[in-house]
Amino acid sequence: MADVVLDGVEKEYENGFKAVTDLNLTIEDGEFLVMVGPSGCGKSTTLRMIAGLEDITGGKLMIGGNVVNDVEPKDRDIAMVFQNYALYPHMTVGDNIGFALKLAKTPKDELDARVNDAARVLELTELLDRKPGQLSGGQRQRVAMGRAIVRRPKVFLLDEPLSNLDAKLRVQMRAEITELQREVGVTSFYVTHDQIEAMTMADRVAVINRGLLQQVDPPQKLYDDPDNLFVAAFIGSPSMNLMEGQLDRDGGAIALTVGSQTLEVPASVLAARPALEGYFGRTIVAGIRPKELEDASLAGDHPAGQRLRGKIENVEALGFERIVHFEMDAVPVVSEDALELPEDIISAELGGYDDVKSAHPSRVAGRFDAMSTVRPGDMAEVAVSVERIHYFDLDSGLAVRS
Repeated sequence: MADVVLDGVEKEYENGFKAVTDLNLTIEDGEFLVMVGPSGCGKSTTLRMIAGLEDITGGKLMIGGNVVNDVEPKDRDIAMVFQNYALYPHMTVGDNIGFALKLAKTPKDELDARVNDAARVLELTELLDRKPGQLSGGQRQRVAMGRAIVRRPKVFLLDEPLSNLDAKLRVQMRAEITELQREVGVTSFYVTHDQIEAMTMADRVAVINRGLLQQVDPPQKLYDDPDNLFVAAFIGSPSMNLMEGQLDRDGGAIALTVGSQTLEVPASVLAARPALEGYFGRTIVAGIRPKELEDASLAGDHPAGQRLRGKIENVEALGFERIVHFEMDAVPVVSEDALELPEDIISAELGGYDDVKSAHPSRVAGRFDAMSTVRPGDMAEVAVSVERIHYFDLDSGLAVRS
């Protein structure tokens, strides 16, 4: 096994487009690191550079302490699992798994032993004589995994391997791949656009956007403590509610105004984040996770000064909870990806960004208890866990912390 180090790695194409910029990332020995981001963000390009399928135009890539910028893919001791399985349809499962060993002229006894061992781990023993066309999608993906692990490489590279599976099978395969990686213990780099895969499978998650690394942290820290607005909006489903607000002192207390409503903020929040002192009287971005919003009628003695009112627009009943969407007059903070619309579309169809902000109220999502009885059209009171509100600088998009 080995670690993988990307030191200032860049990828610029001949037309001047930079797919990846100054990427500094270490995948520790034996770690399962997942890179997640929207389509076209640079995650697959990063994987392909590690594999040697894309040339690196800047920086240094090391595997196991050795610089491999100019090393051929076949000599990097890596194994890839592809989105489309890439199995040979005319070969049996056993032959597919052992194909790389056969090319390496591995003795037959050793080849058979390693194929059988991989098949046992992946529960494919009874399928070794079948052809890929006789297998389900999940079984084919297991065969692709078997072909990778049988080589005992230094590094696994997995390129959106579950995207072709149905929802139920994806859940099953997430668990199986995670268990397999822990059993084998090989350094693994997995790219996906699916944040649920990232959050449930990874030791650490790397969030990338527009070729720039945004944050690398364990899944829970990524969710609880996002570095910037992009990570805050991208991680979590439903995503974090982001709206403009203003912090002020109200006598000895602190108040956060969002639209026409005001929330009382405990002094403990300022004590934990003294940098907020510099934002009094200025516009700041307030971020509230849906799980921090609850039906006030079920919230007992929740303080009256820590509640919001809004008109219920939609209710999604999920059995164990209800996702409730309600409208407020606070100014929404639009995701930076939404601002990538061509200027003529924003001008002609939306009237310009300033008009978008002023014309459209915030649509806020909350995760209500299943016992909530709110319905579309109701004016509802919503209890807010004020201590857990996130704050971001409006100009830089960076989190306001200590």
